[in-house]
Amino acid sequence: MFDRRLFKNFDWGLLAITLLLCLIGILTIYSTATPHHLKQFASLGLGLVACMILFSIDYHKWARWAPLLYLAGLALLSLLFFFGHSVLGARRWLSIGFLTFQPSEVSKVATLLLLARYLSQKEKTDLFIPLIIVVLPLLLIASQPDLGTAFLFLPLGFILVYLAGARIRHLLLLIGSFLLVSPLVWLFLHDYQKRRILSFLSPARDPLGAGYNVIQSKIAIGSGRLLGKGFLNSTQSSFLPGHHTDFIFSSFAEEWGFLGSLLLLGIYFFLIIRAIEISLHAKDRLGSLLAAGVAILLASQIIINIAMATGILPATGLPLPFLSYGGSHLVTSLASIGLLLNIRMRRFMF
Repeated sequence: MFDRRLFKNFDWGLLAITLLLCLIGILTIYSTATPHHLKQFASLGLGLVACMILFSIDYHKWARWAPLLYLAGLALLSLLFFFGHSVLGARRWLSIGFLTFQPSEVSKVATLLLLARYLSQKEKTDLFIPLIIVVLPLLLIASQPDLGTAFLFLPLGFILVYLAGARIRHLLLLIGSFLLVSPLVWLFLHDYQKRRILSFLSPARDPLGAGYNVIQSKIAIGSGRLLGKGFLNSTQSSFLPGHHTDFIFSSFAEEWGFLGSLLLLGIYFFLIIRAIEISLHAKDRLGSLLAAGVAILLASQIIINIAMATGILPATGLPLPFLSYGGSHLVTSLASIGLLLNIRMRRFMF
């Protein structure tokens, strides 16, 4: 029988703020790339179904299924080497019938579930097993190549291990090791990735090539000024590649200006604070780590995407949660919100 306490403790505020962000995303996509808004709306419907499934089943059951989900995620990532759908040289999509999706998005949630399950069961946190859990999907995703999504696994792993009680000196040793070997990563980068990094350091060196996106993104943001040009009045989107995907923040800033962008950041801030609050008040260690993991993933994507659009970080191809066009990402983001709702609803259940 359905427990009334679940409905009583449902976080309607979190759901409302999430739907508001999705609405902002659809309107921005409509304003800058009309043919895509209907697909995004359909993805929203599918994402809400995923959200409902995630909050309807007790998160302890999801944790019990985590090893199978994790292995399934790794299997899907491995299939990309043989059956992946290639776009602009990157194999990131699998097609099953009429459905095309990114396995990396599935793997993010599966990795979070397994990592939180493992850490919640250990009184003394070691680093070896969590490192393996994080590194396996990270390497598979980076080989697609998709460095933006792969990078998200690093803050997820480090921060969750820290929250679970790992010793600071062990974490510092691990971070130092990563920093020492990081220069070797340059040897494995594709030529276009190297050009992006070099253009980030000096966009003017290739203004019509690798530096073009960032330059046009900055122009779009700056042209919005204080109040923006208004809805449906975007002009820079004709020159900015990815104006409805990776650089959707630039399109939004052009139409709504500095004040609109500030309001959007405030909405995101409320969302992350809500996730942190759910983590702090979860009824057990598992729920706390899961909610913290969702907060880490969302916050990392928001910070990296906006930093990329403003030229603070190199362009990585990472979407902005709930706003960027892309079915897989929107469904996964809404599924993550479902996990937060799940933890919030059950914090009074014993």
